[in-house]
Amino acid sequence: MTVHAPRFEAGKGRFRLARRLAALVGTSAVAAALTVGAGASGAARSSTPFCTTGNLTVTVFNFSEVPFKGALAGFEKYCPTVKVSYAIQTTDPTYQTALQTQKIAGDLTDIIETYDSLSPTLEVDGVVQPLNKYLNATDFYPASYWLKGMSQSYIPPAGAQPASFVGEQFFVPIEADATTFYVNNKDLAAAHFTIDPSATTSVTKAGGTIGDNWTWQQAETVWSALTHGSTYGVCERPDWQAQWNPFIKAEGETAMSETQADLDGPGALKAWAFLIAPERNGSAIPFSTLQKNGDQCDPSFTSGAAAMSIGVRGDLPGLQAALGASNISVLPMPEIPTSSGLVRPTGGGSVAWGLSSGAKDVTAALDFLHYFYSPAGYAAAEETYGIVPAVTSIAADPTATWATLPKNPANNAAYTIAANSVQAIAPQTPGTVYSDSQTNIPNAIESVLAGKSIASAMNALQKLTEADYAGAMIPKPAA
Repeated sequence: MTVHAPRFEAGKGRFRLARRLAALVGTSAVAAALTVGAGASGAARSSTPFCTTGNLTVTVFNFSEVPFKGALAGFEKYCPTVKVSYAIQTTDPTYQTALQTQKIAGDLTDIIETYDSLSPTLEVDGVVQPLNKYLNATDFYPASYWLKGMSQSYIPPAGAQPASFVGEQFFVPIEADATTFYVNNKDLAAAHFTIDPSATTSVTKAGGTIGDNWTWQQAETVWSALTHGSTYGVCERPDWQAQWNPFIKAEGETAMSETQADLDGPGALKAWAFLIAPERNGSAIPFSTLQKNGDQCDPSFTSGAAAMSIGVRGDLPGLQAALGASNISVLPMPEIPTSSGLVRPTGGGSVAWGLSSGAKDVTAALDFLHYFYSPAGYAAAEETYGIVPAVTSIAADPTATWATLPKNPANNAAYTIAANSVQAIAPQTPGTVYSDSQTNIPNAIESVLAGKSIASAMNALQKLTEADYAGAMIPKPAA
């Protein structure tokens, strides 16, 4: 926990939705210990449901520490017979190495944290165990307790290797990070636009009303109208998987599966055309500026260089701190026309908890997670403003803590729309396929902006990606 914030923009320590790990340097591992009551090791049940006597160890990402400690304080009151120790880790590339080292030494914590695109690696490394046998109301919660679109990141799909992993769930999501567009209210008012979530969108270059049902074409009209002087209408991220992946999926194709890529098919080319259009017509922050800013939109949005910005709920605390809560609104992703009708191309991802393969006190681990995902436990995380719960019932509850915070954007329901309209999650690919794409895709977009046709640029990208698939070595799971 995305995350992201998360929370997840560069420089904030959060890298949700598979953001670039290459931007992270250095290693941070701070060990901390909290004693929650007293007790010996073991798993004897008390009269309180989901409360044992035992010792619990947890690995927590640095950006998850605040909500984790909030939930832990509540768990202390609920179950004062468990001693909890936790280690704080960053999401830099040494995290995987640290877990492998701990596995060899027999020192893996009971609970470990991951994020969507890292989970396949940890599964194959053998540092995490499947949760399927615990996903029931007696031991924990049933799988349906979490939003299906978020859980899919942690369930190897057909074609995944090893085949024995297919269908197994290795983690449960902490949040439902899904793409939205943030709006600077002052810029919107100056251009004579208003937001009415339930209205039918009607906009021209002179202004109008934007509803939750706005389309990409209408969005481009708004962005062009907002572009003036040194301000661009929007900051989007066409090279971010949370944009290109769901757009291609909405057009009926899968950009990257476990076994192959489809980045230059007819549907994919339509998706790229949508994504690159704002860069070509001058309504979006220049792609070169986006790259200089670490492929992040926060700098442009908070400086006033962009009137709208793609983002996720995890970005909200930082944006409110920079611009003021009253000056920010949020909208769901605009719909795009496809052969199946209008589709909202929302991207999604998350961070998640799982049981390590070396867990020594599984019962205590499940007890803590049971509390964490309960309405009372989740409330501490929700109060940070940076999280949409990944629990189906809490995400949909209009009276839940996250939905009733006093500084929420007026159109807070846009986050629920986003969470329920996710078209694609972070790709689960073998070898260096995905990591290489984080360089190859920006290069392809730059070549289009330099004058190359979209078809030619994406055909070259497809060939590079196919070569990565061909060269991928899919290891057997660790013993």
